[in-house]
Amino acid sequence: MIKRAIILTLILNSIILIGVPAGHGYGIMIMFEFISIPTLIKNGFDFQKEYPFESSLIFIALVSLIGKLISIRLLFSKNILTKKNWIYFGLTLMIVSYLFVCYKAWIYDNFLFAITFGSGIPFSMYFGRVLYLINKEKNKSELASE
Repeated sequence: MIKRAIILTLILNSIILIGVPAGHGYGIMIMFEFISIPTLIKNGFDFQKEYPFESSLIFIALVSLIGKLISIRLLFSKNILTKKNWIYFGLTLMIVSYLFVCYKAWIYDNFLFAITFGSGIPFSMYFGRVLYLINKEKNKSELASE
């Protein structure tokens, strides 16, 4: 049950819409994650002062990608509840990147914020579901040990 919820959380995080200012359109989070790796290899951590929102998207996408890779790695473990600290760490990286994108979009434009925040609501709900399932299983295992 927890593994299915984590998979859905990963998928919902991947399809968060991110609006790129200056008329460039929208992209989904997974697109920025795959773009971030070659861009960081080529340019390094180069933050341009003229376009702070666009240049910080690469770093945000990298943080989200690291959280997803941690969560995907945990899906292949036999007993996932023994690695709950790593689950929390991976989910925290994903939610922080989502909140940071929302914050930057809010500073830049309200419409970009509305699209980004609205497309991330299902991810936030499943984030809460994963936390609920982990705590439910933890409480069940504590009751069995008494």
